[in-house]
Amino acid sequence: MPSPRILVLPLLLLCLAACSDGSDGTPRPVLLLDFSSAPIDLGGTGASYAQDVRYGPAERNLFDIYLPDCDGPTALVIWIHGGGFTGGDKDSASADYIREFLQACVAHAAINYTLLDVPGADQDTTPAVNQGGVLTSLQDAARALQFMRYHHASLGIDPQRVALYGASAGAGASLWLGNHDDLADPGNPDPVLRESTRVSAVGALATQATYDLLLWEDILLPITLPFADLLGGTDVPTIAAGLGATNYLLTFLGVASVEDIFSADNAAYRANVDMLGLMDAGDAPIYVHNFDTGFGDPLNLFLHHGVHALAVKARADEVGLHSVAYVDDEEYLLADPSGEGLTSFLLRHIR
Repeated sequence: MPSPRILVLPLLLLCLAACSDGSDGTPRPVLLLDFSSAPIDLGGTGASYAQDVRYGPAERNLFDIYLPDCDGPTALVIWIHGGGFTGGDKDSASADYIREFLQACVAHAAINYTLLDVPGADQDTTPAVNQGGVLTSLQDAARALQFMRYHHASLGIDPQRVALYGASAGAGASLWLGNHDDLADPGNPDPVLRESTRVSAVGALATQATYDLLLWEDILLPITLPFADLLGGTDVPTIAAGLGATNYLLTFLGVASVEDIFSADNAAYRANVDMLGLMDAGDAPIYVHNFDTGFGDPLNLFLHHGVHALAVKARADEVGLHSVAYVDDEEYLLADPSGEGLTSFLLRHIR
């Protein structure tokens, strides 16, 4: 098999042959990729690997990508890591999933994105509001997708066959992109931002149902109501205060005080990050799987409980969007009759 670096030339020639394929006819620059040895065992599958490809100006605007040795433009899946939007890294993508996609002649990318800087619960300072809240992280994920679409010729991918998947925060980010109206801005001076953000399918593991956190009161009610006296209530600001997570709540929503959450401006902000409210029948089909969280870690329970997956499934059924859903919690057990797994679901929608 030829060295991955030798494969750079064919890719560049492919790009040069197609560098004027933009919808506006504007020539697209060649994306230079520095190939290196893959950090995982590829199991005999031929693929080239490039690490830390820059997709934007922010420090963490980087992605890694595996390009399978297959004929013609390939489909693409993008992994978005978890970590509560305060941590995590692109290298957390499952090696088993990567190999399975590559064996199916599907390229695999994994992205980093800007993280929230949350003051500790014991600090008196108010959270910095100029971070832009969770929307900053979500917009980074959108830009990464647009960047890969813009450079589809260099990457040898089919821009019409793209799926997203992630865990926890990455699951929510995938849902947000899958449900949001197209963020393409045709008049933007940055040609990357003119690209579509619509995708063919979304996989969400241990997801949250929405990033309008005030809506969590109703979603989480089955598990919070029995402990309302202990928690001090079932509303999200009260629960956050009880868990020492008020600064996280405020930073996440981009406000300086609990009172600001209820402002008209923040209501509009919350609507823009409400994956449930954004969902309609024309969105990307959804695979969702939330696991048994147990009761040992209250924050993990609230962030990843199966009731989030149930809310996603219920909303998808309501609007007529195809979904496959699983919840492992014994009390809220849900299993799709198809028995279909994550990779099979995504591959079915991008082949």
